[in-house]
Parts: sequence; structure tokens; C-alpha cells
Amino acid sequence: MRIIDLNKTREIGSQCIYLEAGSFKILLDCGMSPREEGFKALPNFALIDGKQIDIIIISHCHLDHIGALPFFMKNQQQARVLTSPGSHIIMPRILENSVTIMTMQREERGIKEYPFYSVNDIKELDQHILPMPHAKIRTLQKDGDEINITFFSAGHVIGASSVLIEYKHRTLFFSGDVLFRNQKTLRGALWPQKTVDVVITETTRGNHDRDKNFSYQSEIDRLVNGVKNTIEAGGSVLIPAFALGRMQEILKILHNAHIKKKLPGKVPIFCSGLGLGLVDDFDAANKKLRCVDFKSAILRELKVKSFRSAKFDKSRQPTQPSVFVLSSGMLVENTPSYITAANLVGDPKNSILFVGYCDPITPGGELLAQAKHTSFDFKALRFSSKVEAHIERFDLSGHADREDLLEYIFGLNPRTIIFTHGEEESRDWFFDSIIDQRPNIVTLDPEPGEPYDI
Repeated sequence: MRIIDLNKTREIGSQCIYLEAGSFKILLDCGMSPREEGFKALPNFALIDGKQIDIIIISHCHLDHIGALPFFMKNQQQARVLTSPGSHIIMPRILENSVTIMTMQREERGIKEYPFYSVNDIKELDQHILPMPHAKIRTLQKDGDEINITFFSAGHVIGASSVLIEYKHRTLFFSGDVLFRNQKTLRGALWPQKTVDVVITETTRGNHDRDKNFSYQSEIDRLVNGVKNTIEAGGSVLIPAFALGRMQEILKILHNAHIKKKLPGKVPIFCSGLGLGLVDDFDAANKKLRCVDFKSAILRELKVKSFRSAKFDKSRQPTQPSVFVLSSGMLVENTPSYITAANLVGDPKNSILFVGYCDPITPGGELLAQAKHTSFDFKALRFSSKVEAHIERFDLSGHADREDLLEYIFGLNPRTIIFTHGEEESRDWFFDSIIDQRPNIVTLDPEPGEPYDI
């Protein structure tokens, strides 16, 4: 087997790994970097120019894993796209929203190459998709050669999968993005109990220490109390959330709290665009596949209202204490959460409660690092405000703790472990831990663009 990491940097970006297994040419994910714009956001496809890809494996539907797929498929019509039935349901909506965003960015920022693909390109994808139910082996053939591929539940978000690839007497396990504990909307990952030769693993939380007293339920309780205390004090709450997975999880948490009367009764809850649209897909997946515990009735019971973001107006304030569950989770510029944060941050009665990872270079990461009573610059709005609102982060990550992930990897007893999807500090922790605990295992942190025989 041979691999090439097509991500242009060793970080969370345009997730895409080229794999050769005998005559089979495979891509593991086909993402677009959230940090870059234009062609810089794409994987380094030039490294595989002239190669005909047989199989594209999509682990899940976050844009850093699927954002470049319709673009790449324009010249790879022979490829089959393998993904779980859950991901198959939500993929069109995620990609169509990406077209909308790229079209806006072309107009606002002059990125001439946007959008990379059209709605018609997304529709044409469907004829190439081969749904892969979890824990069911599928054998694919090519010119007398054959390969076995099995998808396993990876937790993380709806449809997320880890993937076992078996070619002749060699086995490779690709973690994708993984979470082992249960969420309110999803069960945790279910990995195979067997020995493999090679593991390609995400390293997202390698730079996060585990709090010995941490529990998911205690973080939920803290969040609910934070919302309750803010509302009762006459303030409003902003919960920035990723549209896929995190927004629905937060709504389920708020719904459970509402049922148990842990929140004030008549508090308006506002949500934004894509996250609301995905509710219908979650409901369909619940009915058809039983792969997610979320029903659209939650919105009716919470009386959720659609947030209509207008042009920023610093005088615009909530007419009553309210809860805003809005994307983006990192307060990316000009998103509903970014605009609402600018309105709320100057009032000490309000709270901005982060529930997921924030890249330090995003507005969300910068706001989390900002000292109270100092001025914060909302550059895209040409507006500055003193940070008076309560700012707090809650650890409701959809990624496995580093210790849990390493324990599960060791359970696969691999001879080689390859790192992906993580910052340098995170990869370093995994490298040092493996050397310390299992020095006989070969560790590889691949240089982007370099081929490795494994």
C-alpha cells in the first residue's frame, strides 16, 4: 500500500488522503479547508494528475471532509463514492449550502473561481454514490483484483464512519472523526474487535488535557444553568454552534431541560438557516434509518423561531430575554452568530456560551481569549465594543478525548499508526505517547505531498 496526504499543511484543513492498494486508487475524504479561500482551500490534486480514482470514501459530511467532492468528481466520473446511508441523506443540503456561501463570497470578496461547482453538479453526484450500511462488508472488483471495505459507526455526527479496508492480507483502518461516548442525539462509535496492520487516525484533541472530574452530563448541566441564570437576570444568551450536529445536539439538550422544567417557560429560541434545514434531514434519518435520536417536533415544542439576520445595527437589541442558537460555531465573519455577538457582547446581563472547538485565529477564538472590559473589534462590521457579557466555553466536543482514542487504537494492535486531522501540538502528543507506551509501533506523521509505502 502507498499513501499521499493531499492536505497542503499538517493541520485541520482540506482532509484528503490518496491511497493505493494493489490496482485500486482510493481517496479517503475530499474536503475543503475552512481557513483558506479560492483554490488554496482545495487539496493538492495536482499530485494525482493523470490518475483515475476508483473509490472515494467519505467518512462524514463536514465541509473539511466533503467540500471539494463535486469539484473533483467533474473529471473523475468513473469513481464510486462510498458513504453511509446517514451521510447520503444530508450530503446534498450541506453541499448546496456551500454553493450559496461561495456565491456570496464571490460577490463580496471578489473570489473569481467561486463557486467551484453548481447545484446540478451536486445532483449528478447521486448516481455515483454507493451507500455503505455500518458493519456490512462490501467487496469491490477491478480487472480480477478485489478489495473488501467495511464501514463502522464513528459517533461524531450523523452518518459519521470509520472504515476498514482489506486488500489481500493487508488491513488498514481509517478513523475519520470519531467520538466514543454517547451524545443526546447519537450513540458513540462502535469499532471492530480485531487486529489491523495500519491505523490512520485523527488527532484533533491531542492538545487537550483531560479533566479527571469531567463528564458530559456535568457540562450539559453547567450549560443549562448558564442559560437559566442569564435569562432570569434579564439577559440574552448566544450559543454559537456548527450547523451540522452541534446545533441539533444543543436543541435536544434545551428540549430535555424544558421538559424537566430546568429553564424558564416562555423564552424565545432563535436558530439560523442551514441548521434548521438539516432538522428535516435528521427527522428523515430517524424515521428511515434509526441512526439519530432527533425529531423535528422538538422545534415545535420549543417554539423555535427562524433567525433572520439583517445588516448589522448596533442599536438592535432583543426585545426580551432570548436564546440564540446560531451558526457559525466559531463566529466566522458576517454569520448570524457573529452579528448577534456584536449586539450582545457589550451588556453584562448577556452571555455568549461556546460549545465546541474554536480555532484561535477565528473571531470566536479571539473573543474567548479577550480580557473582560477590553475593547473587541468586529472587523467585518467596522464596529468595536467593550467585552462586558459573560463569555464561557463548555466542552461538548464531538471528538474523542486523546486518551480514549489512543486506548481504542491500541486495542486494534496495529504495526503502524499514521496521523492526520490535527495541529502540530496535537500530533506531537500522540507521537510522544505512542513512543512511551508502545515503542514497537511505527509512527508516521506524513509530510504533505510526500508518498509513503506502508
